[in-house]
Amino acid sequence: MLKPAVACLALCAAPAAAGDFCHDLWYTRNAIMDRAGYCFGSALGQAVFGTGPCIGKSVSLTPQDQQRVAQIQGMERDMSCRVNTKQHHLDLDDLHIRRLLSDLPIPDEIQGACLGWMGPATALHAGHSEASPVIGQILPDDTVSYSHWPDAGWTYVTTSAGHGDWRVKSGGWLNYEKAGEVPCRDFAG
Repeated sequence: MLKPAVACLALCAAPAAAGDFCHDLWYTRNAIMDRAGYCFGSALGQAVFGTGPCIGKSVSLTPQDQQRVAQIQGMERDMSCRVNTKQHHLDLDDLHIRRLLSDLPIPDEIQGACLGWMGPATALHAGHSEASPVIGQILPDDTVSYSHWPDAGWTYVTTSAGHGDWRVKSGGWLNYEKAGEVPCRDFAG
């Protein structure tokens, strides 16, 4: 397990910036709705998810998705989120990766990072399953950022080149149980 990274998340965690966190919550909640066939009327919804095909404003969600949407709405209330849906851009550096995901991550208010991945090149998947497509990878010396809740032994991560360059270059679900103990040069969070 990535024990140092998980321990660092608990001990040296930093809260997420409210704006980014709110945009993250908004995206995940609305991606669930989009996958159910929701038709977006707002400028932001249409810019991010398009205008079709969709089935309407009343869509059926699975019980699991209903629970996730309710959880996210509660988090949005707790954070007093007010995403401007009149804008045409969402402030998510990893939006291009999120669109490839089969399993959607739920953001955590706590962020952390492994600065200088010292493990081997490691596959990142579209979902939390080895059978899901590989959509990215962690390379040695990458910075690996964690800011979402783990799910079933997997965690959604993004990577950047390190050395102060925080631009997202890759991302996906990391099987941290399979990765085992991975040393990092340092931790941030």
